[in-house]
Amino acid sequence: MGLISRESIEEVRRANDVVAVIGQYLKLEKRGKDFWACCPFHTEKTASFSVSPGREMFYCFGCKAHGSVIDFVMKFEKLSFPEAVEKLALRAGVNLSYESGGPSRQERSLRDKAFEVMNLAQKYFLHELKRAPAAQKYLHDRGLDGDVAERWGIGYAPDEWSKLTDLLRDRVRDDEAILASGVSRVNDSGRWYDFYRGRVTFPIRDSQGRIVGFGARLLDPNAKAQKYINSPEGPLFSKSKLLYALDRLAASRRLKQDGRALIMEGYTDVIAAHVAGFDNAVAPLGTALTAEQVQLLRRYGSGVTLVLDGDAAGISGAERGLNIVLEAGADATVAVIPGGMDPFDLLRAQGAEAFERVIKSQRDAFDFKLEMVRSRYNLARPAEVTGALEELAAVLARVEDERLRSRYVSYAATALKLRESQVTLAVNEALAELRRRDERAQSRTATDAPPRSKTAAAGPGGARLIYERRLMARLMDLPQTLPAAGELLEPAVLANEGLRELFVALLNSFDEHGSVVPGALYAHLGEAGRMELEETLKLTQAQGAGKPGVPQEAERESLLEELRRLAVGHGESGGRTSLEALRKRKSAGKRAGRRP
Repeated sequence: MGLISRESIEEVRRANDVVAVIGQYLKLEKRGKDFWACCPFHTEKTASFSVSPGREMFYCFGCKAHGSVIDFVMKFEKLSFPEAVEKLALRAGVNLSYESGGPSRQERSLRDKAFEVMNLAQKYFLHELKRAPAAQKYLHDRGLDGDVAERWGIGYAPDEWSKLTDLLRDRVRDDEAILASGVSRVNDSGRWYDFYRGRVTFPIRDSQGRIVGFGARLLDPNAKAQKYINSPEGPLFSKSKLLYALDRLAASRRLKQDGRALIMEGYTDVIAAHVAGFDNAVAPLGTALTAEQVQLLRRYGSGVTLVLDGDAAGISGAERGLNIVLEAGADATVAVIPGGMDPFDLLRAQGAEAFERVIKSQRDAFDFKLEMVRSRYNLARPAEVTGALEELAAVLARVEDERLRSRYVSYAATALKLRESQVTLAVNEALAELRRRDERAQSRTATDAPPRSKTAAAGPGGARLIYERRLMARLMDLPQTLPAAGELLEPAVLANEGLRELFVALLNSFDEHGSVVPGALYAHLGEAGRMELEETLKLTQAQGAGKPGVPQEAERESLLEELRRLAVGHGESGGRTSLEALRKRKSAGKRAGRRP
């Protein structure tokens, strides 16, 4: 997604009245000049959430959530900053301009037309389901008919060569958009045909609720074609960055209660879970879980639970996803369904109570990984201990969070009956090998590769860059820490220009306003700073500042200690970035007629 221009951001903010937008989500009551409601970001019985039309912002006196209309949409709908701006731009009819990397007018027009094609295809599938007794029986036998089918938009693609394609080409009259949608294809002889034929269809929506693709299950059990297919990759559909039922997470009651998303294997597992009250369930789209999907889920809650089928194939097949959540540093657990059943089977056969027992029996993901490794190796033999250590080290080397990696090293040493120093050595060797691979890959592509992003993490700097972004995210969550942070850390210590610019903007914001409003920072950042802000916002905790169960003061002290270690590790004595020093710089800048 490209970098939206500052002018467009301001135009979108001005064009969307904060009271009108928030009033679409909450029932607001006017008291004096302001409007009030119960806060959507924490549980309360007495309204403490205020919306000020004069100041064009919202503020909760309970949980301290605050910001502009853009910040509200980001927080409520769990969108990134560009996604929230684009949603509000569409609402207000604002044409966005981009400074770099953004879609051209032609590309935006193509996407808009492709969305139109998707909506027409969905209407067609719903209509055809009413005319397909076999499809209706298939859904009825699985409890997916009636109200369930209607709420999830389940449809049917008849076994016709080009019925939908002919309809679309007649109505839309834009072949490029029809192909971009993925619902129609052209074969080698130039004949158009329907991509989905003889299949039950499941619409796949993005975080904004727009249909971006379809999953489809073959109805004929004797057919030789692939049982499940998804939309092909295209302008709307990228399966590694989407999840089935993602659009329902923002309103999930269970997610607000538990703070965890349940990751299942298939569409029907997810639907059955939602019907039973587990409305925090999602699923990858026919492939193994990806790092992008894990990061996407972290917008919504503090943790994830992998729900695994209990048979050996189910557990073995889920191990890559287990490695992904560990490497991403997610608060991850594993729940295993006994008896070789999947979530759909268990919920249909034994109901919600049985599934609740499975969820309550969840285990820490790294403990589960250790058990899997121990089951594959005879740890009484030194050679096999070495094999187990190498396997674990390969995973731990990819863990982004250094603190978490250190704890995993300690657990692994206990499990393998080794000294921590031995495990640390193996992890460091695996890290070195990863860096060598990265350097070789870069050297092979250096001559013809496009310029790397200013925020790209190259080789050894990758882990450091991610770590520093996490520190910036924690500073946003705990802005009262900024004065002390400014005394401890010099911006020059940080990994790149964008992070340095962002850190100074955070200090300035707190100094001038006593708070940090992410949406308001964009106007004070250059291109590199805004790119880093977008990356950092992806890491901010979805449920407010601090960690669950950790006192805010303890979290603040922990953050300051990490900043102190970062400064000392780079030979900085601190003090030069104090708020007082920044005030002097700003005053000098104003006298010189430039932005500090």
